[in-house]
Amino acid sequence: MPGHSLFASVQVSHDYFFDGRGRDMLFRPHAETLAFLRRFDMRFFADAQGFSLSIDESQRAGIWSERMDDDGAPRLLRFDVRSADPYSVCYTGSVDISPLATDDDGAGASLLPVEPAADAPLVTIGLRLIPGAEGDVSAWVHAFGRIHRLHMRSRETIWKYLLIGEWRDRKLAVADQRGEMTFTAPVPEPLPDGRSALVVRSASPILLQERPVQRFQLRDVTDSPERILIQRLPGAVPQRLWREVVGGKPTMVSEIFVHS
Repeated sequence: MPGHSLFASVQVSHDYFFDGRGRDMLFRPHAETLAFLRRFDMRFFADAQGFSLSIDESQRAGIWSERMDDDGAPRLLRFDVRSADPYSVCYTGSVDISPLATDDDGAGASLLPVEPAADAPLVTIGLRLIPGAEGDVSAWVHAFGRIHRLHMRSRETIWKYLLIGEWRDRKLAVADQRGEMTFTAPVPEPLPDGRSALVVRSASPILLQERPVQRFQLRDVTDSPERILIQRLPGAVPQRLWREVVGGKPTMVSEIFVHS
C-alpha cells in the first residue's frame, strides 16, 4: 500500500473447526481506539479470520508523540472479538494470544479482562502502540509487521447420551472402538415430557468438534458375544449444551438423544 506500512496483524485459529482456522470472526475497535486510528489515518482491515493495522508513514512522528495515554501508561489499541455464529460461546473454551515469530517477545499483544454480560465479546485484545517502553522511533519502526495468533481452544464437555424408546429390557453399554474413553452404566432419568430415558455419561470431558472423530458404539451386552446395536453414535453439537451437577460439581454437559 503506497505510503503505508503494516504495523501489526492478528490471525485467529480455532480447534473446533476441522481445518483449525478461525471462522465468522468479527473485530471491532473500541471507541477511543477508532478515534485514534482515524486521527492518524491508521488503516484497519478485517476479514472472517483476522485483522491488520497499517500506519501512514507521514504520521509516524505524530503517533510516536502520543504513545502514552493521558494517565501515563503505554497506549493500548483495544479490539473486541466476536463471532457471527451465535453458538460460538458454546464451543469456545480457553483463549490465548501469542506471537508467530520465534524472536518476538510477545509484549506487543495481550488479552484484556472482559466483564460478564449477555452481549460480552469472546475476548478483548490489547495491542501496544509501542511494544517496548524504551527505545526510539527507528527501533519502533523496525518492529513493524508483528503477527500475533489468537488461539481459541474448543470447549470440553461431558457427553450425555439419552437413550429413548423401547430397548426390550436389554443390558446396554456405550463403548469406544479405540478403547480411549469409558462411559457410565445406563441409569433411568425422567424427561420433562413425562417419558423416561436411559442416561449414559462419558467418564471424562470430550472436546467439541465440528467433525467429531470419536467412534462410540451402542452395544447390547446382555449375552456373550455382545451385539452392536448402533455402529457409530452421533457426536455432541454446541446447540445441546447445558450445565448440570455431576459428581457434586457444576459441569458443562452435551446432551445427545438416541432413539430406538
